[in-house]
Amino acid sequence: MNALMNGPARCLARALLRLPAALAAALIAAALASPAAADALADYVAARDSAIAESLAAAKAGTGGEEAVIKREDAALEDLSRRLSAALGPLKVKGLGAPGYSLYGFTYDENTPTRQLDGLAFANKDLTIRLVVTPEPVFQSWLAARGKDEGAPAALAGGIEAAMTTNEFYGSALLVEGGFFQPYMTLPVTAVPGETAFAVLGVLADEPPGNTPPDQIVIVRLAGGKAMVGGTLVKLPIKPIAACDALWKPFKQKADALAAEIEKAGNIEDPRWESLYAGLDAGGAAYRACFAREAPNQPFFAAALKRAEAFLQTARGN
Repeated sequence: MNALMNGPARCLARALLRLPAALAAALIAAALASPAAADALADYVAARDSAIAESLAAAKAGTGGEEAVIKREDAALEDLSRRLSAALGPLKVKGLGAPGYSLYGFTYDENTPTRQLDGLAFANKDLTIRLVVTPEPVFQSWLAARGKDEGAPAALAGGIEAAMTTNEFYGSALLVEGGFFQPYMTLPVTAVPGETAFAVLGVLADEPPGNTPPDQIVIVRLAGGKAMVGGTLVKLPIKPIAACDALWKPFKQKADALAAEIEKAGNIEDPRWESLYAGLDAGGAAYRACFAREAPNQPFFAAALKRAEAFLQTARGN
C-alpha cells in the first residue's frame, strides 16, 4: 500500500480526509476505475489549493497588486487549465468554442478565497450559451463549501435541486455578470441511464424582475464522473398569466407610490428605499410561485421543456 501513496496519490488521500464520506467514496470509486485520471485530478486539486494559499498570503501581506504576484497568478491560472484538461480528458461541445479556465482569480480579499466553480468554460460567440464542465468530486466539494458560506441561504446546503432554487448558486457556478439569475421553476427533464439531470427556467436581471417573463434555462448534469452547469437564452411564447399578474399588481402600485414620495422628499438615503425593495421582492416571490403553479397548463410549457431537453442533449455530446 505504501508504494501507492506517493506523488499525486498522497495529495488525493489528504483531499479525501477533508471531504464528507459520500464525496470521498465517489472520489475513491473514480480512483479505482481510472488510476491515471485519479492521479491527474489529485494533481490538479493540489496545485489549485496551493495557488489559492499563495494568493491569500500575498493579499494578507499587501503584495497582491505587485507585478510579480500578478504574473505568478496568471501563470498559475494557465497551468491549472492544463492540469484540469488532463484530468477531464478530451472535451468538445457542438456549437461552442474551445474552452477556457473558469477562474479569473484566486481571492476576493485577504481572508476570502474565490467562490467561483472551477472548471472548463465553453460558450458560443455571443455568450447566449455557456457551459462549465468539471470533475464531479470538484463540483460536489464546491457545492458543499458554498452551503457553508457566511449568509448562504439554507437551501444552498440542501443538495443540487434545492441549491438551484437560490440566486447564489448561479452567481458562483456560471459567473453571472452585471446582475443575477432569478430561478422561476424547475423543468421536469428526463435523465438517461447513468445520469442525474436537473433544469430550471428563470431570468437574468439587474433589478427585482417582478413579473418579467423568464428567458433562460439552466441545467445541471452529472454523468461519467463529470459535472456540467450550463445556461442558455431562450425565446418562449409566454403570454401574460392574469392570475399571477393580479398578485403582482398591488405590490407594484405600492412601490410606485412610495418611490414618488421618496423622490419628492429628495433624500437619496431615505430609509424607505429598503421597505420599497422588500415589497418588490415579496411581490416578485408571489408572482413566481403563481407562475410555477400555472406554467404546466400554459401553451409555452411544452416548448420550454423541449428546449431544456435539447440543451441536455448538447451537453451529452461530450
